[in-house]
Amino acid sequence: MDMSTGLDRVAEKARKDSRVRFTALVHHITPEFLKETWKLMNHEGVPGVDGESAREFERDLQRRADDIVAEVKAGKYKAPPVRRVEIPKGDGRTRPLGIPTIQDRLLQRAVARILE
Repeated sequence: MDMSTGLDRVAEKARKDSRVRFTALVHHITPEFLKETWKLMNHEGVPGVDGESAREFERDLQRRADDIVAEVKAGKYKAPPVRRVEIPKGDGRTRPLGIPTIQDRLLQRAVARILE
């Protein structure tokens, strides 16, 4: 089954009946869906706490996608710590910014796609 077809069916059910509750959407997270999501992402972001760049992550994308899916489906995925930086504001103050790892950014974006 095509990933978008499965999500299209979920969206159609939600449109037809606002009372429908979806309790199990994790089966939509597949290695193929993660690789499709990867293509939609901005790869220019800075690395998270692990120091890994998008280019480094992409070199082994298939294995990484497989590993993420295995962890998520086993209920063992734990988001890595977020790198904290202070961004200067125009008035001289700063604001905190959290930078997730590339891996976590990919999974967050995939989950957002499903929920959208």
